[in-house]
Amino acid sequence: MERLPDDEAGRVVRKAIEAAGGWEAWAAAPALEYRKTITFFDSTGAETRRLTQHHQYALHPGPKMRIAYEDDEGRPILLVNDGDEAGKWIDGARATAEGDRNQAWNSTFGSHYVMGMPFKLTDPGTRLSYAGRDTLGGVVVDAVRAEYEEGAGSAAGMHTWTYYFSADDGRLVANHLRYGPDPDDYDFTEYHDIAEIDGVRLPMRRTSYHSNAKAEKLGRASSYLNEDVRLDTSMPDSLFTLPR
Repeated sequence: MERLPDDEAGRVVRKAIEAAGGWEAWAAAPALEYRKTITFFDSTGAETRRLTQHHQYALHPGPKMRIAYEDDEGRPILLVNDGDEAGKWIDGARATAEGDRNQAWNSTFGSHYVMGMPFKLTDPGTRLSYAGRDTLGGVVVDAVRAEYEEGAGSAAGMHTWTYYFSADDGRLVANHLRYGPDPDDYDFTEYHDIAEIDGVRLPMRRTSYHSNAKAEKLGRASSYLNEDVRLDTSMPDSLFTLPR
């Protein structure tokens, strides 16, 4: 918490963390486990694919992640990240293609990052700035932009996030992400159904849309449902040991 700036951006994020249960509740959680169902949509809004995954994270002192699911061909897929290295296994065999290695790293860290909001905004190397007040879906929000210093994580300098928190109660309402250099490299995500799990309040649903630089919703891209969420479980280190 001491990393947060003493300005309007820091004030908004401190309020958001309190709204999410407070830092002490988050720091007391040894691990996070849940089932995530991802639904994908085409340009007409029709469902094209559905994927259910089992997520397990060791949270403190540093994150370790494990994601298991079956692909569209029914093969078991395992992604493991021990905090330094990530790998992907398909039906028990390690996948060595660059795309598979990138997926293992990006999917594990990305899922952990999103699920850990707003607490992750205290991470080292995070640069926060206040981006003004707006109204989203009838909710007055404070916007905070998050960028990352070189060496902070694996996407520093590549991604710019803008988080929108309710000006009334501090809850996370939405985010706008610039994830690449092209004009179409934006998405906009709304958060729904906040639930309290062992003192921590986390969103159980979110919906992502194709977007642009103006944070306009240009069409639904995917939805995410989190179920059977647990924070009161400890996990052995062997879960996050990369199979050799």
